[in-house]
Amino acid sequence: MKYKLTIVYLMFCATNLYGQTYEYLGLLKLPDSSLIPYRLDFKETNGMIRGYSYTDLNGQHETKASIVGRYDDKENLMEFREVDIIYTKSDIKQLDFCNVYFTGNMRRLNGRSEIEGTFKGYYDDLTSCIDGELVMTAAEKIQKRTDKFQKRVNRMNRVPDSVKQKINMDKMFNRYAKNDLKGGERLNIFWKEAYLKLIIWDDGEVDGDQIDLTINGNKILSAYSPVAKKKELELTLKDSVNTISLKAINLGKKPPNTAKVQFLKKNGEIIDLASNLQLGEEVIFVFYKEKPKVKNQ
Repeated sequence: MKYKLTIVYLMFCATNLYGQTYEYLGLLKLPDSSLIPYRLDFKETNGMIRGYSYTDLNGQHETKASIVGRYDDKENLMEFREVDIIYTKSDIKQLDFCNVYFTGNMRRLNGRSEIEGTFKGYYDDLTSCIDGELVMTAAEKIQKRTDKFQKRVNRMNRVPDSVKQKINMDKMFNRYAKNDLKGGERLNIFWKEAYLKLIIWDDGEVDGDQIDLTINGNKILSAYSPVAKKKELELTLKDSVNTISLKAINLGKKPPNTAKVQFLKKNGEIIDLASNLQLGEEVIFVFYKEKPKVKNQ
């Protein structure tokens, strides 16, 4: 009995020390009634929040930013703000870096509750850009609802199989999945240090896909076939702007050409990506040592 109590105590201490991890999915509602998919992944430790936001996930303007904030369980209050953009698919020359500052209500931070409130948008110099509303639900709760609805659809005798295939809730839920890059897309990444570890592998069925990988025009992998074992490359970003290209040169036995890619910093921070390419297509990663200065409109 003593040992059991000790284990429970240690687990409690570990939870308080490292914090709980939460995932929320929802929408930003702008004044013109347009809706933008929004996702939060964060840890809460003793009321302090740290993590990441994903705006327009898997859309043409997908942007990942780091967030900091706080949660007050007595007042059911949650606050957070985006403090640093990590990457974006938006055109750098047109990007205005409008950061979300959110204040709203939350009954309980337990993986099943909802977040509701208003946000204000600010440029990096703290001049205002756009305000709106934010409504979010715990991903765990959404997945349970999704699974329940899908089961009901699949049990409907009057609904043809062809229609059931179109009503695929998993695909809708995966709209919020982490970055899945398609041919022709460009990801602008803000990476202050020279060190970069690139990891590439195939986390699905290994079927002979082949890719070419280049950095600043120099080929570092030629006709490489990603396998289940992760291949690690340590690179040095010498220039102020560095470009890495991943191109599909063979689709293998089961198209499309897919691979998992990670970029790691020395401190352990990770950018986790996936490519989904047709023959001859490529994705481009542009690493900026400094965030380009953009004039506010």
